[in-house]
Amino acid sequence: MTLKFGRRAVVAAAAALSFANPVFAGGHQVVDSIHFVIPGGAGGGWDGTARGTGEALTNAGLVGSASYENMSGGGGGKAIGYLIENADSSHGTLMVNSTPTVSYTHLTLPTNREV
Repeated sequence: MTLKFGRRAVVAAAAALSFANPVFAGGHQVVDSIHFVIPGGAGGGWDGTARGTGEALTNAGLVGSASYENMSGGGGGKAIGYLIENADSSHGTLMVNSTPTVSYTHLTLPTNREV
C-alpha cells in the first residue's frame, strides 16, 4: 500500500518535528511508541494528518512505532471525552485536532537523554 501525502500531512509532520526538536537526543529514538486518537473517520483529513505525522516521526527515528484509532462522533467530542475519561491510562496518546494542532496527554520522555 502506497500512501500519498498532501500539503496538510507535510505541514503536520513539520509541526510535529518542530515540537519534538527540543528533545531530539543526538539522533537517538526519543519515544518508544505513540498512539493517535483520530476524532474522525478513516480516510478523512484528520486521519491523513495523524498517519502522516506518525509516519514522519517513525521515519525520522524519533518514535519507535505509531498506532492509530479512529473515533468519530460529536464533532470530535467523542474522542475528547475518551481522553478525559482515560487520562490516567493514556500515556503516549496524541489527538489530532486540526492540521497544525496535535494534542498530547502524558507524553513521557526519557530523563536520561543528552541534549
